[in-house]
Amino acid sequence: MKINKRHGSYLHVSPGIVILIGILVFLVAGCESIFGPKTEEEEEEETEEEARIIVYNEYGESLDIYMDGNFQFLIADKENKKIRHVTKDEHDLEARIPGTGTVVDSTTIDVTSYTDYTWTIDDPPDINVTNKYGKTLKIYMDGNYQFDLVDKENRWIMDVAMGEHFLKALKVSDNKEVASTTINVTENKDYSWVIE
Repeated sequence: MKINKRHGSYLHVSPGIVILIGILVFLVAGCESIFGPKTEEEEEEETEEEARIIVYNEYGESLDIYMDGNFQFLIADKENKKIRHVTKDEHDLEARIPGTGTVVDSTTIDVTSYTDYTWTIDDPPDINVTNKYGKTLKIYMDGNYQFDLVDKENRWIMDVAMGEHFLKALKVSDNKEVASTTINVTENKDYSWVIE
């Protein structure tokens, strides 16, 4: 029995396969990525260095955000958003109640390098009332009863709106007024009133 041996191997490729391979190479080269479009994070990594201010809203309602007097965006409660391409400089930020222009919080951020800066807008102001009068008192704010406060106790009036608020304390025993004050809530911080 005689075995025929071929020396070397020859691959015959038809012109149709060559054209098909050429088209595939052209299509793959034209794509951004064969694994799909880039995510926002990947795009951010590839961009030039920039300063950003990340705003966190913990206020309890949606707010309009302004930087240097210019509207940036509306941010919902428990959301965070970025102000991008911030220049190296001091920037004044304000959070306003939509439709009213009432400023509920503000801050100044000194941007000195291309990095991320953060600003958290806390919940509305509270007023801490402390009773050192020696008797149990009824506490009122703007004419509305808040709570009874025993001697040496303190309690909070929660989520106070911006503006002036008139507080008064009356003895529980005879409803006689023993103290009053006006607190002008102008900043998103906590306030206090000690009754002595």
